Amino acid sequence: MKDYYSLVILFFVLIGLILLYNYYVKQRNEKILRQEIIKNFGKVHAKKFKGKINGLHKRLGGNVSDITANDLNFEEILEKMNHSMSKMGLEYFYYRLRDLILDKDELTRLQEKRKIYKDREEDLEDLQLQLGKLGYFKEDVLNLIEEEVKVDRELEIAAKIFSLTALYIILLFIFLRAQAVLFIFVLLGVNTFIYKKFNEITLGKLESLVRLKSILFVSESLTKNKNKVFTEELQEVENILRETSPLKKSLRSFGFLTGNMEMDFAETYKNILFLSEARSFSKTQKYFKDYKDEIFRLYYLLGKIDCEIGIISLSKAYETGETVFGNKILGKNLYNPLIRNSVPNDLDLEKSIILTGSNASGKSTYLRTVGINTIFALSFGIFFGEEFEIKPMKITSAIDISDSIMKNLSYFMAESKAIGDMIEDESEKIILLDEIFRGTNTIDRIASATATLKYLAKNNHVIAATHDIELTILLKDSFVNKHFEEKIEDGDIKFDYLLKDGPARSRNAIAILDSLNYPRDIIEEAKNLSEEMEEK
Repeated sequence: MKDYYSLVILFFVLIGLILLYNYYVKQRNEKILRQEIIKNFGKVHAKKFKGKINGLHKRLGGNVSDITANDLNFEEILEKMNHSMSKMGLEYFYYRLRDLILDKDELTRLQEKRKIYKDREEDLEDLQLQLGKLGYFKEDVLNLIEEEVKVDRELEIAAKIFSLTALYIILLFIFLRAQAVLFIFVLLGVNTFIYKKFNEITLGKLESLVRLKSILFVSESLTKNKNKVFTEELQEVENILRETSPLKKSLRSFGFLTGNMEMDFAETYKNILFLSEARSFSKTQKYFKDYKDEIFRLYYLLGKIDCEIGIISLSKAYETGETVFGNKILGKNLYNPLIRNSVPNDLDLEKSIILTGSNASGKSTYLRTVGINTIFALSFGIFFGEEFEIKPMKITSAIDISDSIMKNLSYFMAESKAIGDMIEDESEKIILLDEIFRGTNTIDRIASATATLKYLAKNNHVIAATHDIELTILLKDSFVNKHFEEKIEDGDIKFDYLLKDGPARSRNAIAILDSLNYPRDIIEEAKNLSEEMEEK
């Protein structure tokens, strides 16, 4: 009998230790999270993430093409400039980058609202602390509510029977004592099998369901925030929670995933022992049809709040300016935030621009600088530089379309298709082009480029970078000429990356070959041929 008491006491002591450890880990991690938030808020940093983050964009779409997103280094923006605390915030950040706001009034309201909150760092950090508890989870919660999964009746019955495994273990200790160990391992093995089988059948949706409870839990915590920030969004969150209360009740037996490996590891094994999630899956799933729109809206709102706080932090870190929304496209000292010590340059798109210059002189960087500032201006009302005025309109580009070549298209065909889409879209837009029609012969390239650029410039604002000096003459009536240049000093090529008026007068291809110690025969012959062709 004493052995029985000892085993039971040991069992409950172990449970108590696990609960105490979980409480300690929770308090410790919350303290670490808060310290991290205070340290990083308003500083240049980026929250790292893994996995897909296009959940909102995939479902809501946008007006920025895949090619333009690739051209303007959106992946690098997400990697280096993410100040959101959760997957929802990062997804909203990406969605907003891919879907520009083209209404002046809406953009102005966004700016005004941010001004109210930007100096309330402590209040914003409190919200970030709650959102940070969700972190960057791998589960696709939106997919969970969109697809119904059928679970075998036999598996549901097995889950109900073996959900009492903890009780069976106690009884085994009472009646079998030491001999109970083997049976306990068998029971735990059966529970593990049932849990994994549920995850297999539901394609991982069991964990997504637990994650949904975490989202509801954090949402409830946010609505209890009395700091009077994001009151409009949080009021809507509170309304959604009220409407979806039956779903919340059905999730009571579910655990709470925090995104922390230690705590979630313990939570997973608790799920295996009691099979509460497996037992409740089918019952809970019926609510998804009823509350699909509300759950999606809740996900969207949490992402919006998280992202907006992140943008306030980002704005402080980069000392961004407030975009002016007028009828011109003018910029002063705009720079590329992805480049360390980036050289700022001005922008005036009253007339379209032909941009010339040598290799590596800064043409492509300038295109991306204009593009990234336009994206942030029309997504969040901010920019990187001293002054920026823009008329809200779409932006499109063909700078680096290498991804299209992978789809069995030649470079010329892929580029021609992309530019054809620009022509077909008759709305006013900013167009960024780099080495237009580079994939074809010289005569056809110059002829086609001249006609195409002249056509595009009629109703759009075009910046076209090129090595074809002929275009600076053929398009002088439709475009203004700008260029970058270099200096060669003691055989070394140096760039200042400053935009200058007029077409480029220098070339550096032969000088680069010379600096790489190509044979003198090649260098001399190349120079002679270059001079002859220039005279002709």
